[in-house]
Order: sequence, then C-alpha cells, then structure tokens
Amino acid sequence: MAASPPMHKHGCFELVYYKRGAGYTNIGGKRYDYHPHTFAIIRPNTPHDEKHEKDTEVFFIGFDYDDIPMSLHNGVYKDGDSLQIWRLLQAMKTEFLEKRSFHSLQLNLIGGQLMLELCRIPQIQTGNLEKEDRIIYAINFLKENYTQSVQLQHLAELSGYSFDRFRHAFKERTSLSPMNYIMMKRIERSIELLSSTRLKIAAIAVECGFSTPSQFSLLFKKCTGITPKEYREDPSALPAKPIFAED
Repeated sequence: MAASPPMHKHGCFELVYYKRGAGYTNIGGKRYDYHPHTFAIIRPNTPHDEKHEKDTEVFFIGFDYDDIPMSLHNGVYKDGDSLQIWRLLQAMKTEFLEKRSFHSLQLNLIGGQLMLELCRIPQIQTGNLEKEDRIIYAINFLKENYTQSVQLQHLAELSGYSFDRFRHAFKERTSLSPMNYIMMKRIERSIELLSSTRLKIAAIAVECGFSTPSQFSLLFKKCTGITPKEYREDPSALPAKPIFAED
C-alpha cells in the first residue's frame, strides 16, 4: 500500500490515476473521494494531499498545459468505460521505459492524445462555463500584446469580471497575476533577444515593452538574479526558472 502523501504542491499540472483502492484527496482546500479508475487533476501550485482508506495503487505524471482548447480544473474524474486514460498512461510508461527509436516523438504524440481524451471527459466539459472561458481570451490577448501598455481593468471588463475576480481567475489558470504574466512574457522575450541577436540592451528594453533600460535591468535582475549584461556574457548563469514575485 502506497504511503499517504502529506500536503504539497508542484509547479506544473499533475494527473494522479487511481488504479485501485479508495480514499480521498484534498485539492485546493476541497475534498474529493477517489475509487478505482478515477483520476485527479491538480493545477500548478495547488496544495493537495491524499488519504488512503483502502490499499491504493496510483500512477501519476506532471505536465505543462496552457488551457487550450479547454481548461482543466482541479477535481477527481472518472475514466471512461474503455479506460482510455489508463491505456494512454500505460503507453506513455512503456515508451519512457523502453526508449525505442523516436520514443520522444512518440511520447509527444501520446501526450497530445491524452490531452484530447481529457477534454472529452463529460465532467471536464461541463466544468468549462462560458464566462470562465473568457479568461482564455485574456491570456491570448496578453500573449500577443505583452510588449504594449495594457489596461488590465479594461481587459477585466471585456472578460466579464470585476478586476479582483479577474485577477483571481487569471491566477488560477496561469499561477501568475496578470501583471506578473506580462512580466514573464517580457523577460522570456528579452532572453531570446539577448541570446540570438547583438541588439543593444537599450534597444531590447524598448522592443520588449520596458519603459527604460534601467527599469529593464532592474526587473531582469529581480527575476533572474543577474543583469542583462551578465546574462549576455555568460548565459549559463541564468537560473533554471526565473522568479516572478507576487504583486
């Protein structure tokens, strides 16, 4: 019997499949019961634990997902009659362990099929209310316009939310506030330009939407621990994952 894990969280989505057993899991402060051939979806940075009441066998994976074409909400869901989710997870396990030719490509293909099957789960489909899906519009808008001056209050109104509710819903989807999401996109783009071009740092600051070169340098260092100049001189000094502090 697997040990019951204490409260913890991850920086990615997690899928926990219950092959057998019974018990419950607390996800983001809400309790869900699990049974054989159900699975939990846990969004990034969501505290969760697990309590086993019967001998339990689990299989779990972590993955990244941008909520397109459908948002995946926290919860416990039932696999279909054909156990398609379980079969795909086992196919992924086999490819990972055997590492046959083109196994990475095959894993990506199976992963894409898994996401499609998840989106077909009736409970997941009914959980995606039209108003909630407007957050996807906001995310896509910021993906395209992060270098511009964005009026977040106006974007919240277009999405049908008060600003406080918009900020909360946006963070549920991305694990970042709207402002920090913009900052993340700007820093990511600046890293690309610093490594692939010889543009001056001042020009990169303008290109990525920063007000001034000094603001760019200050925020770049705050998120990465090094300055743009230091990164250009030694790209290996960049941490694996920049930090975007809460605003």
